[in-house]
Amino acid sequence: MVTLTIFSRDLQLIMRLTIKVILIVGGLVTLLISIIFTTLIIRINQQNEQNILSSARSIYRNVLITRKWVSNYDGILVKKMTGMKPNPYLPNPELITENGDTLLLKNPALVTRELSELSNQMGGDFSYHMASQKYINPVNKPDEFEESALIFFHDTTLDKSNKEYYQIEEISGRHYFRYFAPLYTDQSCLHCHAAQGYKVGDIRGGISVLLAIDPYLDAQRSNLIFLIILAFLSISLLSALIFIAIQRSVIKPLRLIENSTHEIQEGNYNFQLNIPNKDEIGSLAQAFNTMGNRIQKSTDQLKASESKYRSLIEHSLESIAIIRPNGVIIDCNSKMINITGYSNSELKGSNFFNLIDEQNKKKIHGLTNTTVDKEISAVNYETTLYTKDGLEIPIEIYNIKGFSFEEEENLSFVYLRDLTERKKIEKYSIQTEKMFALGQLSSGIAHEIRNPLFALSNNINYLNKKMKDFTEFQEIYPELKNSIDRIHNIVSTILDYAKPHKPEFKKVNINEVIRKSLTLIKKQLEKSAIKIKTDFQEGDSTLEADPHQLEQVFLNLILNSLQAMGQVGELTIKTKSLRNFFLTTIQDTGKGIPKDELSRIFDPFFSTFPNGTGLGLAIVQRILDQHGARYFVESEENLGTTFSMHFPYKQG
Repeated sequence: MVTLTIFSRDLQLIMRLTIKVILIVGGLVTLLISIIFTTLIIRINQQNEQNILSSARSIYRNVLITRKWVSNYDGILVKKMTGMKPNPYLPNPELITENGDTLLLKNPALVTRELSELSNQMGGDFSYHMASQKYINPVNKPDEFEESALIFFHDTTLDKSNKEYYQIEEISGRHYFRYFAPLYTDQSCLHCHAAQGYKVGDIRGGISVLLAIDPYLDAQRSNLIFLIILAFLSISLLSALIFIAIQRSVIKPLRLIENSTHEIQEGNYNFQLNIPNKDEIGSLAQAFNTMGNRIQKSTDQLKASESKYRSLIEHSLESIAIIRPNGVIIDCNSKMINITGYSNSELKGSNFFNLIDEQNKKKIHGLTNTTVDKEISAVNYETTLYTKDGLEIPIEIYNIKGFSFEEEENLSFVYLRDLTERKKIEKYSIQTEKMFALGQLSSGIAHEIRNPLFALSNNINYLNKKMKDFTEFQEIYPELKNSIDRIHNIVSTILDYAKPHKPEFKKVNINEVIRKSLTLIKKQLEKSAIKIKTDFQEGDSTLEADPHQLEQVFLNLILNSLQAMGQVGELTIKTKSLRNFFLTTIQDTGKGIPKDELSRIFDPFFSTFPNGTGLGLAIVQRILDQHGARYFVESEENLGTTFSMHFPYKQG
């Protein structure tokens, strides 16, 4: 199927090239032949038109010669025949000879008119007519064409030899060439026309020649058809010859070169072109063979280099991503997939900067941006990575910019190092120091405070029994007793925190633990207007945990929320099962925690409440750490606080 597709594509490319050559050759040959034959046709038509014009001029000159001959003899006398009438416009139109014959005088105008009438009667291919604007005989009245010609002669400034007027007209379905040239007044004309105001040299009228040109037009059409057929045959033959020559010398070698390009596309760089031409195409074929060999060597080297590069990236201990300047990920290794929780397809094409906290970056000092290549720079900083499951992982980023990969430039190699374990160690180290200090303090408290406190408690109880009748003592006794009990509770809490109990893990329904915790604070809620909303995970919500310690966590967090809200507010508790963790959130609408105090809420003896010991959240933190849980606190003043906990389903 793939072979058929490639063959079909190659065939289409070859056909497109052949069609282009045919179109170009045919177009150029057609243009050239068309120009030649169009010029030839125009030339023939011009010659035909010139021949027609020459014929009309010859008729006109013959009429002038005849008229001049008659005029030179002041007319001619002809024997009067039956039906002949004398010219009424002549003073002495008749002459009787000694023999009694009657001769009629015919002046030049009459001779010209009668010859014109004779030409019409004979039905030849031409006839002529004499016309004048100041005609004596109505027969000489000009028609529309002749009137236009006479007006043209009077208006134009051309010399006498160039004054002529002609056009082609269709009369009764036949085509005629109409020619009109002027008649000038000479001395012999004045004895008849002087009375009309003419002088020698004036245009007295003109001679209109009517020449039938249908035979000329028929010949012209025949010539045109013949030339068109000849041009078509010339175009076809010449185009075929040129195409065959180009086909053998250009198209066929180009097809071979095209086939070799497809071989290269398929990865066969050793394909050899066998074109023996000793011209530019032959040189191109040799260069193509050399290029294919070099590409094969370079490809082998690139494959080896790419294999090493991908092996190094894939087996790297760090998470690696290659990103564009706008942050789009174009490649990454499996460590990157594991730490983010996204699949390979989800990461590629996504924006890397959406995965990290861009606002809170902690630059690491000691790194310089100067390298061997000035265009390459590197930055190193710590920030937070947001995973697909909603976790926030502390990471260190080493970003090397200015690299090129495949066809893309100005890329960045981003190395991500998970700092979770290091942060845990740092946190554990700090916590250990706190615990050590607290242990030392608790030991001193146990010896220095508990024993005197115990004696003080016993003595106050003794005095209470002995002084039941003393009203003043009975008034201060409850306050003294509560103070001693409060000191005792603080000391016990400190000792419990300093010497924590080891959790006993077992299968626990976390929703049931939360419900039990809410039951224990039920009496405190009766005197307030605080509403409690729960949104628990449906179905299985069990995990491995110590139920008593979890209950202690929830009690501490719920009590803190109640204290933050006072008498009015809303407490929302939600649980949700995620892929790798079980999410629990406790959200209140209390007074919130200031930003500058948010980082200290887990410190022992730090409290935002007047009567707080500052150990509640410290104990919560210790229990959550023992359970391998991740926890996050979000708070805004006067809006409330949200405590989120991600518990693992199984310990270890």
